[in-house]
Amino acid sequence: MPEFKTHNLWPIPVYESKMPVKEKWIKYLKNIDYARTHIGNSDISVDRYVLEKMPDLKQEVENHLENYIRRYLTISKNVSFPMLNSWVNIHLPNDEAQEHYHGNSLISGVYYLITPKDCGGIVFHKSSTNVNLFHTSIRMEYDETNNLQTERYVVPVSEGVIVFFPSHLSHSVQKNLSNEPRVSVAFNFWIKGSLGKEEYKLDFK
Repeated sequence: MPEFKTHNLWPIPVYESKMPVKEKWIKYLKNIDYARTHIGNSDISVDRYVLEKMPDLKQEVENHLENYIRRYLTISKNVSFPMLNSWVNIHLPNDEAQEHYHGNSLISGVYYLITPKDCGGIVFHKSSTNVNLFHTSIRMEYDETNNLQTERYVVPVSEGVIVFFPSHLSHSVQKNLSNEPRVSVAFNFWIKGSLGKEEYKLDFK
């Protein structure tokens, strides 16, 4: 067979790393108030700015964000990405998260603190407008799937996993098939700084 190489053009960048979980974070999050979501698929913290009360965890999250935007995306330092909000999701046994995206933000992420066996992973969904290969009007068949042509991509989660992704990327969370809760913290980021010059300058304050 002839040798060849490929150029994977314009992929959607998803960041994954690990960050050790501290027992004091779990202890704090167990003692805040929660309410059932309006669609009844998880418990969510009443406080939507929970990391403002956990400065050490917030700092670690922001350190990983810097790694993502500076080292991976190589975004210039004339802009920063301040945290907009943060909240806790508790998925009880048989809970799951429907497919959704995060509006009014640019970068989103999630950090997993408690992940019992069979609690499910985070699933990223290919948009029908993302025509990176064949148009969606053509239902091509494949001998095997990969990250170029799959319509859904599962990232398995475990304790300490942190993930960042563009906020417009649709995602869901698989059903928690364990007998214990899955606990994670989610967060969104916006932009601050200046882009462009002269008549093309745009300031984000």
